[in-house]
Amino acid sequence: MIQDPRFHASESLRGAPYVVQQTTPRGLTLLEVILAIAILGGCMTVIGELVRMGVRHAEEAREQTKAQLLCESKLEEIAAGVTALESASMVPFELDPEWTYTIESASLDEQGLIQVRVTVQPAESDRLHPIAFTLTRWMLDPNLALGEDSTGSITEGQTQPSGGGDATN
Repeated sequence: MIQDPRFHASESLRGAPYVVQQTTPRGLTLLEVILAIAILGGCMTVIGELVRMGVRHAEEAREQTKAQLLCESKLEEIAAGVTALESASMVPFELDPEWTYTIESASLDEQGLIQVRVTVQPAESDRLHPIAFTLTRWMLDPNLALGEDSTGSITEGQTQPSGGGDATN
């Protein structure tokens, strides 16, 4: 007897053979295909959003790092005497005019020390919360260290960082 693969024969309790049709389907139904495509589309949407968020956060980190480097650079220029210790507001950097800096100085209770605060931020920003970075340093007052010299320059070795950087966003 030749058997059709769709059917198989089995015997009943009395020994007489009977034919049972196979009930498992061999392919996917349309509903299963549509459901699989919907799940795949949802997963792709979530992954796309995660990639977009990752790119945005990478840009913010890059801009924050640039602001920090520019701020440290400007504060070191002030400490070295390259840049005059004068209050300034929203002055563009010479090498990177897309960024501006603000310099604030204040006397401290300790005689001969001043507090210098430098804040760096983009010149124009369309962000809700723009990137900004601030560092504060205590240093010797250049006017007292030079004995009220009219040049206003600071010679090497006369500035000492005695306070840590105060980084704010």
